[in-house]
Amino acid sequence: MERVAAVRRVRLRVPQDELAALYRRIRELEDSGQQGAGVVPAEFVDELVDYWVDGYDWRVHQDRMNGYEHFGTEVGGQFVHFMHSRAGRSDAPAVLLTHVWPSGVMDVLDAAVALRKTNHLVMPSVAWGALTDPAGWGELMGRLGYGDYVVRDDRGEGPPPVGVGVMGERRGLAPDELGEVRWFNENLNAGNEEQRIRALVLSAVMLASRAQQPDRDAVLTGVMLAWFAPRLQAE
Repeated sequence: MERVAAVRRVRLRVPQDELAALYRRIRELEDSGQQGAGVVPAEFVDELVDYWVDGYDWRVHQDRMNGYEHFGTEVGGQFVHFMHSRAGRSDAPAVLLTHVWPSGVMDVLDAAVALRKTNHLVMPSVAWGALTDPAGWGELMGRLGYGDYVVRDDRGEGPPPVGVGVMGERRGLAPDELGEVRWFNENLNAGNEEQRIRALVLSAVMLASRAQQPDRDAVLTGVMLAWFAPRLQAE
């Protein structure tokens, strides 16, 4: 019998020393003058890192995300973190609420406000299409007991209900965007710590360069959650 990966509850509480260590590595990389070269102007990188290390407040966004339960599991050999919310009645419809690219998990939380009272919500912190095999989303929903569910994204789009194992469409992801998502996920979990830090900062720079100024917090929260989620301890 094939072994089904466990779904474990995790705590989204990043210790202050781990947060400080990450900021120190980000600053060291930025001071080296190598990060972002040829992608965006150096001034943009400097400004973003200055804000990231000295102005951005992870705790505010951590508190908001902790309005939901957090879980981790493995799908097709890939770690998947997700938030879960159950509606007041057991027969409420289930929604896999994901995000397109380059939006992120904070946009998913915005979309969840209007849905959480009347729907069971499963909200992965990686974009739809990030899995090598998109049918893995059906596998995840099946593990949670949802035989039928609706896929929606943070833009309010989505196909009709699908069953477990039925492949949903990769909405909003062009081939180059899909490549970026998978590069980000693969390099963020590479064996070399320097490579992982470079992937984290380069991804933040690329995403923030496409966003409006007020969206920097959403970008930074999304990449930091992707960084910390595989390291979260079980409750």
